[in-house]
Amino acid sequence: PPALTITNRCTSGDVLVAPDPPYENLLTWTNPNLACPGTDDAAQYNIWYSAVAGEPLTLLESVSDPNSTSFTHEIANGLVGCYAVSAMDAVGNESTRSNIVCVENCAEYTLPNAFTPNNDGQNDVFEPFPGWRFVERVDMQVFNRWGNLVFSTTDPAIQWAGVTNDGKKLADGTYFYLCKVFIPNLNGETSLNTTLNGWIELVGSN
Repeated sequence: PPALTITNRCTSGDVLVAPDPPYENLLTWTNPNLACPGTDDAAQYNIWYSAVAGEPLTLLESVSDPNSTSFTHEIANGLVGCYAVSAMDAVGNESTRSNIVCVENCAEYTLPNAFTPNNDGQNDVFEPFPGWRFVERVDMQVFNRWGNLVFSTTDPAIQWAGVTNDGKKLADGTYFYLCKVFIPNLNGETSLNTTLNGWIELVGSN
């Protein structure tokens, strides 16, 4: 069977400022025709995939060129999944599958501590720093200094403009936030990754 390896932006350590989907897993595998000198039985490769660890792998794609030993899998919402590759000869005999390789998301999500909602086109909304990725949803709550909830959202982009959920403009000052962050994982569930908390300085609203 082929031997499979997978690389992506998580395993390679690349830091991309604007990691727009689709996300990519690059699969590469050994060529059985080269691993076993004197044979040329491998005529194509089957790529097997499951989005959830422990679930049966299903056929994702077939590569008809026996000399092509790579495949890029584009996924709209993350990198999570398990893969294997098998080789087939010209008459349909299939090898055992390669090693199974599973990959996880590497979430990035950092919040600032101030913004200036004065409509000057600079920091007008409270939002994560650029480059955030692989966050499916949040539980974001913002409180005033008396402990009253003034804003909440589940949108990971947040886009808080310094107003309450019913549209009332808030005064300049210091606000406290709690933000639970949820990411997709190999269990097929949205799991709690971390809870962020801190102070936000709202400046220039009035």
